[in-house]
Amino acid sequence: MARENSQKKQQILVIDDTSTNLKLISDFLRESEFEVRVAKSGAQAMKLLETTKPDIIMLDVVMPEMDGFETCRLLKSSPQTRDIPVMFMTAVDDAASPSYKVKGLGLGAVDYISKPIQLPEVLARIKTHLHLRYLTQQIEQQKELLESVFNQSADAIFLVNSETLLIAECNQRAVEMFEAGSKDELLDRDEQSLQKQRFTTEEFRVIQEEIDSKGFWSEELEYVTKKGKLFWGNLSAKRIYVGGKNLNLVRVTDISDRKLAEARERQKSQQLKLAIKELKRTQAQLIQTEKMSSLGRMVAGVAHEINNPISFIYGNLIPARRYFQQLVNLIQLYQETYPHPTPEITDSIEDIDLDFLVKDFSKLMDSMQVGADRIRQIVLSLRNFSRLDEKAIKAVDIREGIDNALMILQHRLKPKGAHPEIEVIKNYAPLPLVTCYASQLNEVFMNILTNAIDALELQASRRVISISTSLLAPETAISQLESVEVRIADSGLGMCEAVRKKIFDPFFTTKAVGKGTGLGLAIGYEIVVEKHKGYINCTSIVGQGTEFIVKIPVKLARPA
Repeated sequence: MARENSQKKQQILVIDDTSTNLKLISDFLRESEFEVRVAKSGAQAMKLLETTKPDIIMLDVVMPEMDGFETCRLLKSSPQTRDIPVMFMTAVDDAASPSYKVKGLGLGAVDYISKPIQLPEVLARIKTHLHLRYLTQQIEQQKELLESVFNQSADAIFLVNSETLLIAECNQRAVEMFEAGSKDELLDRDEQSLQKQRFTTEEFRVIQEEIDSKGFWSEELEYVTKKGKLFWGNLSAKRIYVGGKNLNLVRVTDISDRKLAEARERQKSQQLKLAIKELKRTQAQLIQTEKMSSLGRMVAGVAHEINNPISFIYGNLIPARRYFQQLVNLIQLYQETYPHPTPEITDSIEDIDLDFLVKDFSKLMDSMQVGADRIRQIVLSLRNFSRLDEKAIKAVDIREGIDNALMILQHRLKPKGAHPEIEVIKNYAPLPLVTCYASQLNEVFMNILTNAIDALELQASRRVISISTSLLAPETAISQLESVEVRIADSGLGMCEAVRKKIFDPFFTTKAVGKGTGLGLAIGYEIVVEKHKGYINCTSIVGQGTEFIVKIPVKLARPA
């Protein structure tokens, strides 16, 4: 036990001016397996201690020249010997005096041994003090180790009173991290005073509950140094018990570099998203522009090719009707002049049913007139819709553009099987001419109306499209000028919010493959918002339908 797990013998220095006492004590201690060194005076002992360091010192109080008290004072004043336990040996009368003992203990002695010495008692006391010294050394080593870890940590470490929340201790890294002049600037301060933003009462309650239940809590917070510098730290708090007190062991790791890297990555990601969005928009614009250009050329060509023969037919209908009437008048004149025709003529009149022929031919001419008028109107709508010759800004009645789109889509409004005709309800308010890119706006209205028809195509009832226009005053318009508002609503199934938020994204479509490109509304958004400085939005309720709102300034600034 005396060796405390060490194979090396423990050393005892015995200091006594009496040779008999020295021999008695040293022989006994050697028999007890101790290494023993002896000195007959305080001066001799101090000389000996320059080259050796015993584990315990037995010191006689009464000695010539330098007594035990003075020797003890010198031992305790030297850094090399101050931690060596000193046991005083003195006569019984001296040991009985309280002031005597107080003086010795006050100098740093750990025990008094009364003479005559009882060797078994001495051995027990020596072993006790050696064990206490061993434990003290272990505690000191652990303390030094903990202090080394505490102070050499790369993180700021605080010991915080869990009740007052005041900082009880901190390491050197905390002083450096928070740019304090010394520990004193951090100790006895509220821990939250180091944070950029204090916790609310509710937040603090939740944190305390988590620490109480789990014993641990962690969060990333922004801190402020003593010099006002902001930095990000990862706070970890753990409940510990020291000396019967509840303390929070708080560790703050500087994560500013990581946060900066994350911010850069987020910025790069955002820039990449914007670049991809712009690329998609440009791609969609190119595709749609080429598509509409090709469609416009085709429509113009078809309109031209149809217009020539229909103009010929339309132009001949009037003289044909006149010629037919002249023939009918001639037949009536023959019948009045020759009321009794030959049997052959009578049979022929009956065979061809002359009266029916005259009436029906007139109806055929009327039907041909209506058909020719309709074809001419469709051709005009196609030409107006494409407006290839009107790429510049022009003042137009946008209601005509809507009507032209409806004329082109007329075939899709008709009843199909069990599905009734799609009813179009117009509520046009008087509008001024709008300065705009007419063909592009026509494209917007065509896409919205096409989507409305698609939404109603398979619906068995309530197939209604409502179109309204209104003039907005400057205070309710999108700019300081008047604006025209167009609302196109359908009674379809509507769409969910997740779909509604994406309808203006390029290439987004809910239609089957081959049924839609996902470009129509994306291009429409650019035409209205970017080209015309207007506004377009959509509201939809599942099961009730969808409404598009388009607002266009009446006066659009002409490009320089």
